[in-house]
Amino acid sequence: MASARDTVYETLRVRLTQGHYPPDASLVPQALSEEFSVSRTPVREALGLLERDGLLVATSRGFALRRRSDEEVLEIFEVRAILESSAAEAAALRRSPVDLARLRDLVQRARGSADPAEARIAFNGFHDAVRQAAHNETITGLIRTLTAQVKLAAPWHTEPDDASLRRSLLDHEQVLAAIEDGDGELARTRMLEHLAHDRENRISQLVARAAGGSDR
Repeated sequence: MASARDTVYETLRVRLTQGHYPPDASLVPQALSEEFSVSRTPVREALGLLERDGLLVATSRGFALRRRSDEEVLEIFEVRAILESSAAEAAALRRSPVDLARLRDLVQRARGSADPAEARIAFNGFHDAVRQAAHNETITGLIRTLTAQVKLAAPWHTEPDDASLRRSLLDHEQVLAAIEDGDGELARTRMLEHLAHDRENRISQLVARAAGGSDR
């Protein structure tokens, strides 16, 4: 059974990575304690873990969302790409029949979905499944932290006519094919290519939103 700290931590982590809070939000322990109906101790511990994860920073009143410079965002993308591509290489060499079935199912879900948001969920699941197939808990933990930082610093906004979905589907199909073939080097290369596309799209969205904000 999850502890109060872990429950608060996981709930807040999901909120932070899914854009639940505005950029200027302040997370106050007393308010969160009342919301979750727990004492302030597990709330403070959960907030401390989120600060350790690079998602929050302590303030005089509580905690604020971590803001990052353009250079920091690019650094996170670079390190995440190195680790994710290593996970893809390991997955090609270590995947089990269950791992392959899970990966194939997620690609099939994305391919058959008419809803861009549902396809994105399948793509996210595919990346989780690749990490599972790598059977390396250290890489999995590090990527989980970096991915959360990316989602907070450069959130993805899926448009109804998101043309990048077609390229993303092709990327995932190519990564899957390399993993199925047991070709670690090719899986690593294809994952790097896919993450470069993802980085370009997210940065373009960030620039567009920044430009839109400056016009108001």
